[in-house]
Parts: sequence; C-alpha cells; structure tokens
Amino acid sequence: MKILMVAGESSGDTHGAALMSELNQIASQLTFYGIGGPLMLKQGINAYYTIDSLRVHGLVELIPHLPRLYKILWHLRDSLSIEKPDFAILVDYPGFNLKLAAHLEKQNIPVIWYCSPQVWAWRKGRIHKIAQFVDKIIVLFPFEEQIYRNVGVNASFLGHPRVEDTVSSEQIDHFKQKYHQDTTKPMITLAIGSRPSEIKFHLPIVLEALALLKVQGFEANYILPVADSLDFEWVQAQVQESTVPVNTLQNTFLESIHAADAAIVASGTATLQTGLALTPFILIYKVAPLTFWLAKKMAQIPYLGIVNILAQRFIVPELLQNDLTPPRVAQEILRILDDPAHRKQMIENLSSIRSQLGEPGAYQRAAQCIQEFMLKHKK
Repeated sequence: MKILMVAGESSGDTHGAALMSELNQIASQLTFYGIGGPLMLKQGINAYYTIDSLRVHGLVELIPHLPRLYKILWHLRDSLSIEKPDFAILVDYPGFNLKLAAHLEKQNIPVIWYCSPQVWAWRKGRIHKIAQFVDKIIVLFPFEEQIYRNVGVNASFLGHPRVEDTVSSEQIDHFKQKYHQDTTKPMITLAIGSRPSEIKFHLPIVLEALALLKVQGFEANYILPVADSLDFEWVQAQVQESTVPVNTLQNTFLESIHAADAAIVASGTATLQTGLALTPFILIYKVAPLTFWLAKKMAQIPYLGIVNILAQRFIVPELLQNDLTPPRVAQEILRILDDPAHRKQMIENLSSIRSQLGEPGAYQRAAQCIQEFMLKHKK
C-alpha cells in the first residue's frame, strides 16, 4: 500500500516520522512518498522535497515564495497519476495541504489529516473546505473534536503526543552539572524559534533585554537550544555579538526547558512543551507589521499561546509585535524570578493544563485509527 505523506515544518516532521514508525509496526508492505524532514527520511520516505523547501514565516512574507510553493504543489498533483497512492496522510501545514487535499479529492484518494488546522483560532472559513476534502481528521486538543463533528467531519481526539516528552531526573541533573555550574544564578532558556525568520525577528530584542538586565545588576546562565532546522553556526554567530554570554546548544531542547528556572519561548509547539515541563515562561512573537495586522483581523480568540487557549485566560504573558520590547521582556522575566506568589500561581496553572491532553500513547492510538480507516476504505 502506497501512502502520500506531507509535512511542512519541524513539528510536522516529528509527527510524521512517529506515525510512519507506528504504522510500519502494525501494517505490512507500506511505502511512503511526499515531503518530510530528516526524521521522516530516516523512516524511509521517498522525499520529492524536504521541509526546507516549504518553510516560510508569516502572511505577507509568503508572497515572494508563492511561485516556488505552487511549483511544488503542482509537482505533487502530477505525481498522483504516476505514484497512484492509495491514501494521503497530511500533517498540519494547512495553507499548502488544504490545496493538495482538493486535488486528492478529485482523484478519489482518501485524505487523513493529522494535527488539524486551528480553525477555532483564525480563518474559520477553512473548516468547510476541510469538510469537503478531508475524510478523516485526528485532532490534538479535546475541544477540537466536536468543532469538526459539528460540520460533518469524521474527527477523533486520541491524546496529544507531547505529554510523552519526559526527561529523567538523571538527565536533568547531568545537564545542570554541565551547563549550570554557578547555581547562585538562575538558568534561563531562550527557545525563540525554529525558523531563520523567527531568529531574525526575536534574537536582537531578546539579546538587548539580557543586556538591559545586566545593566540592572541581574545575572543568569542563559541557554539557547538551537533547532535542527536552523544553521547552528549562523545562530552562534548572531549570539556572539551580544555583550551577555549565551550558551548555544544542539539537541538539548527538552533538557533545557526542564532544567530552567524560567524561559522565553516563541509561539508554537515549544510553548506547550515548556508548559508541560511546568517551567514558568513568557511567550513572544513578532512578524512583519502587515502580517500581524492581517492575522489580528482574522483571529477568532484573544490568545495566541495554546496554554492560554486551553485555560481560556492568560496564565502566561504574551508579548506580541509592538509589545515585544527589551524592557517588557526584562520586566516579565524579573517578575517570574522575583515574585514567588506569581511564580507559584503560574506553575499551578500550567499543571492544570496537563490533565486535558490525554494519556501517553497518542501516536500508537493514531496509527491504529489510521490503519482501521485504511482497511475500511481500501480500494
């Protein structure tokens, strides 16, 4: 059985690789082709393109990339008559994948979507296209299931895989011994993005905030875990221009957020992972002014961070666009570290989020659900 699989970002590559691994364990003679990242490549996908070819940031910033993205879309559309996939598994990345789903529907190829578009947050009209083009959707948050079922989509909530992101106490102790030798200073993790454009927008502001803290007499051990999707040497070169020492590390994201006393985190999956680690943090995000204006016009809810969305109130501060300034970043970090009542309340609020996301084993349950769907709809 041949499956077209498309992921467009690092988080999608993680989801896609895990699903491939689980599906290969419970089903025989599966082959995958499409678009993926290094993790999906390790699982054996025949990649027409890698996620690097799809990575963009923002709405207005997307415009120069449209010719390239449409060329990739048309190539995948044409591949349908050559590869003749039995099913398609699309992972997040709605702008591209929804257009691809329309072509798949015309070819009568059943579409399974993992990690649904956040229609409850913005671009609500997309839900009707999803109902038209998608045959099965697996959502990652419990409230999403009914939203899709209300418009006739076959939707299932099977748990969120990030609840399995555990780090042992031994790993945390080892990390602290190696990178937090001066225990008189707090450790602060800077998880400020996995895309080059996010680093360009966020890093200068964050580094200026650290310099401002230093002027105020505040010192800390700063850790910047660099995502695999970034050029480590390029990020390291940007950091070295700072007057404040920052330790740039690879493949240490989970350890760094579990070991940290506080964190500065760019909006995305990393905010949920930091919340599940019960590490107090501030959420940041900045894009081009026109992109932010358009996104705000289309937004359905007042929150950006998933922990705030799940709590339906601000349990962590969101510093977005013009509010993302060095003084505000410094102010919020000091509040987390110097106000025990504020810190305790944030940790308690974050702990309440965990119970909403299901039990471990989300990928296994999703793979079983996908296999059952494929057996039922096999041509």
